Amino acid sequence: MKLCKTTNYTQFQRSAENRALIPSKHKRLVESMKRYGFLEEFPIVCQRNGGSKLIVKDGQHRLSIAETLGIPVYWCMESSEWDVAIVNSTSKIWVPRDYAERYARQGNVNYQQGLEFMDLHKIPIGLSFALLAGTTTFSNVTTAFLDGTYKVKDRGWADAVAAIYVPAVALSRHCRNARFIEACMAACRVQGFDPARLIHSLNRCRDKLAAYSTREAYLDMLETIYNFGRKQLFPLKNEAIMAMRARNAVPNKHAKPHKAA
Repeated sequence: MKLCKTTNYTQFQRSAENRALIPSKHKRLVESMKRYGFLEEFPIVCQRNGGSKLIVKDGQHRLSIAETLGIPVYWCMESSEWDVAIVNSTSKIWVPRDYAERYARQGNVNYQQGLEFMDLHKIPIGLSFALLAGTTTFSNVTTAFLDGTYKVKDRGWADAVAAIYVPAVALSRHCRNARFIEACMAACRVQGFDPARLIHSLNRCRDKLAAYSTREAYLDMLETIYNFGRKQLFPLKNEAIMAMRARNAVPNKHAKPHKAA
């Protein structure tokens, strides 16, 4: 097939056979085309309608994005009849595991460690990679994860959190909760906190595992369990909240230093 190149976007017309044009749902494609341009290996496939217009059978989003970016598009004429709905239905959207396995196969040890951690602890991939990066949510590392620049920053903390979360979930369904894992994350930031002690107490206090709607309530629960049967009480909740506040504090570069009294 002859491959053509043009910036004359007006010669194209969208096909009625195709799906609705929704560029906002293709942010990754936009970023790709900003970085690489319009790849000639993936031309727009067109057909003639008997008039002057080229009917876009496949590639309408690439065409729309290229026009927005003002870059040339590659296109070719259809050489045989085919149903775009059937052809496109074979496409599978990449999920996070696809990206992780891709970079792991390329030898990136950060993704190899992430997959190993996920399979070891049976924790969802997004949460696994967030924990290993030392953060609470996958959204904080999504861009780096997809771009192949993700880094493991806190394996020890991630292992400590998983060591609490996994057995707790096995003991009670009430622990399979985002707020509970946030409480585990905060507790594991406390200096002097002993995950092994909490795990031991969890098995003795299964009846104390309940459902709550906030991280603080779960920290109350963990503190009660952590101190179960102990004479010397440890203020786990307060220490955890202070540890997270200290970690999340953003230094004010413009703040004036305090003068000595």
